[in-house]
Amino acid sequence: MTRDNEVASTPEDTTPKSKKNHQPSWNTEQNLVLISGWIKYGTCSVVGRNQTSEAYWGKIVEYFNEHCSFDSPRDVVACRNRFNYMSKLINKWVGAYDGVKRMQGSGWSEDDVLTKTQELYACGKNVQFTLKEEWCALRDQPRYGSQMGGNVDSGSIGSKRSYEDSVGSSARPMGREASKKKGKKKSKDETLEKVEKEWVQFKELKEQEIEQLKELTLVKQQKNKLLQEKTEAKKMKMYLKLSFEEHLDDRKKELLGLLERELFEN
Repeated sequence: MTRDNEVASTPEDTTPKSKKNHQPSWNTEQNLVLISGWIKYGTCSVVGRNQTSEAYWGKIVEYFNEHCSFDSPRDVVACRNRFNYMSKLINKWVGAYDGVKRMQGSGWSEDDVLTKTQELYACGKNVQFTLKEEWCALRDQPRYGSQMGGNVDSGSIGSKRSYEDSVGSSARPMGREASKKKGKKKSKDETLEKVEKEWVQFKELKEQEIEQLKELTLVKQQKNKLLQEKTEAKKMKMYLKLSFEEHLDDRKKELLGLLERELFEN
């Protein structure tokens, strides 16, 4: 698929205004570098697993800034937020793409499929999908791959293979054992892909949960600190009031001594 076949051109930045900060806008080139780092460190069975979220996102950000020296460095929060935002839009696009592929009519080209996908994605609204190149970079990953097949860049190859498979099947019928093995392998691959996808989703949910807990803990600590400061201020006010009284009874003297110890002995 070329740029001329895209439904809409890709603007320099697709981040919602409410989520932008003072950093420069994201563009397609930066998006692709970020995705490349995520694929290298976030999905590799050797590198991407058995490490914390901070560890592999740190590697992704290091990779990104190393290959994007033309722009100011981005931190972990900016890169992770950008990737999550793209991921949300691309997953929505993949869902629309699969829906169109299921009802694909005879003679439809890939351009026709993409046009119908854009219509389904927009749902009658003036919304354009502007992450075509990013989608193409991610679509071979289990998490973003179409369940219906039909990769954009493999149309001619896929047709050729389908034709060869068809001819081969007619000339040499598949035996029962070979058919069973093929079915088991396909089932095993589908199960593994499903497990990997669910595992990635589980990790994302746990990360979000941890972030929320951190935020709640911080808010609670700030509230406790504020409450403690208010309590100390009240004690000091009472202490000063008692200190200036000339005649104190035993109860007030005891209270004054208690306040003095609590305020000044710690």
